[in-house]
Amino acid sequence: MKAGHKRAPYDPERHCGARRKGRPHCQQVKGWGTDHLGIGNCRLHFGNTPNHRNAAKRIMAAQAVETYGLPREVDPSDALLEEVWRTAGHVDYLAFQVRSHEPDELVYGQVESSESKAGESHVYAEKRQARPSVWLELYLRERKHLVAVCATAISVGIAERQVYLAEQQGRLIAECIRGVLDDLGVADAPDVGEIVRHHLTLIQGGK
Repeated sequence: MKAGHKRAPYDPERHCGARRKGRPHCQQVKGWGTDHLGIGNCRLHFGNTPNHRNAAKRIMAAQAVETYGLPREVDPSDALLEEVWRTAGHVDYLAFQVRSHEPDELVYGQVESSESKAGESHVYAEKRQARPSVWLELYLRERKHLVAVCATAISVGIAERQVYLAEQQGRLIAECIRGVLDDLGVADAPDVGEIVRHHLTLIQGGK
């Protein structure tokens, strides 16, 4: 550091922050020199060790499926339905991530590691055995959550509420059609019923 230049203040949101004498010291960007830039320790402070890399992967995976938003007023039933749809989207995304990995990557990985320093070199020891990957764990967790939130939605009557709303909508459409046909004076025509049935089927996505 040049004379007269002050060291920039440590930023915990941006800097590695590895400690020296109990205080945050390293001001390299988080994850500098690693495959997890922006997260965790830098290369100079064990950022490339298995423990740090796995921890960073968990953070990145969690960030990938988190949904952020501003507070808003919402009907509890609507919020529950949104959670069903949102979780279904998470499951689809995580399923894609799982499919993109080789089978061995999903069921076999590092479970324990140690770090030591010998002179100027870092020595890493690693133990590997069968265990689910981060993506597979998140995928299974979200699937379980989707089942739970769907069961909750059904238990509080949301499915019945949707049926009721659909029935109400159907009644309004029928009354509207009946009024139009009466005004046109064709409500009693022999083929009116078949024509109306055909077009209502088209609205519902039938043939």
